[in-house]
Amino acid sequence: MQLGMKGTLTLVLICAITLLCSSPVTAGTLEIPGTGACEAILNELASAFNQQNPEDKIVIPPSIGSGGGIRLVGTGENKVGRVARPIKAEEMKYNLSYLVFAIDPVIFAVGKGVVANNLTQSRLVDIFSGRIRNWKDVGGKDAPIRVLVREPGDSSLAVIKLNIPAFGKIVFPENSKILYHDLEMAEMLNKYKLSVGWLTLSTTNISKNSIRPLAIDGIIPNRDNVIAGRYRIIGEYALVYKEKKLSPLARKFIDFIFSDSGREILEKPGLIPVEKRWPCCSEKALPYQLS
Repeated sequence: MQLGMKGTLTLVLICAITLLCSSPVTAGTLEIPGTGACEAILNELASAFNQQNPEDKIVIPPSIGSGGGIRLVGTGENKVGRVARPIKAEEMKYNLSYLVFAIDPVIFAVGKGVVANNLTQSRLVDIFSGRIRNWKDVGGKDAPIRVLVREPGDSSLAVIKLNIPAFGKIVFPENSKILYHDLEMAEMLNKYKLSVGWLTLSTTNISKNSIRPLAIDGIIPNRDNVIAGRYRIIGEYALVYKEKKLSPLARKFIDFIFSDSGREILEKPGLIPVEKRWPCCSEKALPYQLS
């Protein structure tokens, strides 16, 4: 049987529609831009999800900050963003939903050449303001302190200032080294054996370097102390999105994060998963239950 031009075009159209309808509706790529604080753990989650769902692909690009992620989702360039802080008042214009998925202690850490393992809040303020410049002044060996800091808009720095108010009034020493994401901080703490800086506990565990967390006023930054309310310097990780524009693939990945498999991945580096409250929208973090 021979088909005319019109018949051939009709057949091609039918085949194309059949193939489209038979493909999984979630197939595609989802890029989640935003903060560097949870970049490492979301890469772990994305890798596990991609292995289980080879027809889909979750991509976690390099950090552009929480504000960058919010802006890209707000302007419609991306469907989902990653943040390490609540949505600010000036960002509420985007009408984004805010979904917390994990809690992560923000810790002070030192290189392996540092003897000290516990510092008071006041000593930390003295070190990062440059008033204390030698480890011998805090019970260590006679060696200069290498101070590593983050940029002014860093989400972990905001958490520190909230819990150690005096930290918000200091000016970092001129010789301090400014870093721009947690993985870089971990690398520099490992490189400079007599250094001190701050980053998230999960990044410390994932990086597998020789850096050590510091206890603050005798309180170790671990899961038990966070849940008990003894260690209060904690940040939260959340996803931002527009509810009506959330794709099936995005919902599928979010469900994976809150699944048993996702929770296991979150807990491995020391993160504390939270129970899903979905969907939600608020300028500030909504109450959530640690799981």
